[in-house]
Amino acid sequence: MKNLREMLRDEDFDGIWKAYLGFLDLTIDEFMEIQEQLLLEQIDLLNQCKLGEKLLGYKDIHNMDDFRKYVPLTTYDDYADTLLNKRSEDLPSEPLHWVQTTWKGGKKPIKLAPYSSTMVEEHTKMFLSSLILSTSKKRGHFTLKNYDRFLYGMAPLPYLTGFAPYILKNEIDFKYLPSTEQAEKLGFKERNMVGFDLAVKKGADLFFGLSSVLVKIGEAFESGSNSGKSIYPSNGKQAIKMVKAWYKKKIKKERLLPKDLFEFKGIVCGGTDSDTYKSQIEYYFGTTPLEIFGGTESAAVATETWSRNGLTFFPDVNFLEFIPEIEMKKEEDQEGYMPRTVLFNEIQPGETYELVITKLRGGAFVRYRIGDVIKCVGLENVEDEIKLPQVKYIDRVSNIIDLSGFTRITKQIIGDSIKLSNLEINNWTACKEYGQSRPYINIYVENNLEEDEDVIRTKLNNQMKLMDSDYNDVHALLGHDPLKITILNFGAFEEYSNQFKTSISKINPSSEELTKLIMCSEGMNI
Repeated sequence: MKNLREMLRDEDFDGIWKAYLGFLDLTIDEFMEIQEQLLLEQIDLLNQCKLGEKLLGYKDIHNMDDFRKYVPLTTYDDYADTLLNKRSEDLPSEPLHWVQTTWKGGKKPIKLAPYSSTMVEEHTKMFLSSLILSTSKKRGHFTLKNYDRFLYGMAPLPYLTGFAPYILKNEIDFKYLPSTEQAEKLGFKERNMVGFDLAVKKGADLFFGLSSVLVKIGEAFESGSNSGKSIYPSNGKQAIKMVKAWYKKKIKKERLLPKDLFEFKGIVCGGTDSDTYKSQIEYYFGTTPLEIFGGTESAAVATETWSRNGLTFFPDVNFLEFIPEIEMKKEEDQEGYMPRTVLFNEIQPGETYELVITKLRGGAFVRYRIGDVIKCVGLENVEDEIKLPQVKYIDRVSNIIDLSGFTRITKQIIGDSIKLSNLEINNWTACKEYGQSRPYINIYVENNLEEDEDVIRTKLNNQMKLMDSDYNDVHALLGHDPLKITILNFGAFEEYSNQFKTSISKINPSSEELTKLIMCSEGMNI
């Protein structure tokens, strides 16, 4: 089979559509047929390895129903010993790569995920599907080409996004800004700065990066904080853009925006809160970004399409299950409760679910809870003529606060930071809230010693930076201070417990719980 490079050269656009975007033409029944077929193939592989014996037990599993009935839901704790010790011989297939991510609140600082050669091929294909769609205005149309200039702003190796330039080279030729050789020698912040300088000089066609990073760059342009460096264009098109930008800034006295210097054909963005940042990205860059949803353990999961109003799942990367919100609540309220799941053809519009995946094509993860929460927004996308359920990525599960895809704050990090800051705070709760442009953490505390609010915030902020390097990166790389403190009257938490016979959640209490807590703080009976 020809790769994308060859199909673009031969102008085989029908072949490109079938190979990379054909999943958009599936019916829900066809989607489920692919899911079941690949799951059965994965069960066969699991039956032949030690990890499979551990997870499947000795049950005779031959179909999808038995699989869901007898195989328990899992978390990374169930794999840590095997994967962190890289016991390839125990896995369903030989890993080609070991991909790394952080393990917040886990037993070790990192998690490792094995990728077989077949998994790499599928992840590459799905990523290219999103890149093609980012340059597309309608069915059958796209402007992706060989040798497009690709401004690449994601995490480096050994994180999953760092593999992209290396695995894409077998499919298509891009001119990376900066080159992969140069990027390997630079840190994340320096790589983005060098990349955008090169984009100003040469122009850029594509961008893939965190939504929060794009907004930070846009803000820097608008404020003028990126000025002071002389960059000379290397082609006529960029020279014209720079002259126009100079006229706008110096003569018309208007603020520059990135879209005055860039003309991206496609922007693919990822990371938590991408939906929050979209309008800002479009304002700064003049291009509506396309959101892609995925992760280290799951690889590519879903992509937006032309209308940018819903994510469509890929059928052949993961076997998909969903824990309904009511089941999540039961698990929270009843110790030892095992939540039930529904399948992709059973999710309902308006309902919220926790995603559960089984990695296909020789993957290690089985009925694995990756910690992502989605909402079904429709059973089809009428505007884009897609007959598959559409979802929106909501956030991480309720025991984690994820900020802009940079950090995941746990109850332990906040609690330890309070203790190490020598703050006499015994009662607190924390949640993620949204300001005008960015998400932030709001920690509600009782001010036992009547400390000044700014003192509490500064002490806690500094300690959280020391406790969590990724939290520090939110400040250092995004220029964003994400911590807010709300002072409650002494006795508010005790009054809450007395009135409602339960304690409020430490992380991400519901808006109803917060309202009740605030009313208790104000001395109101509810």
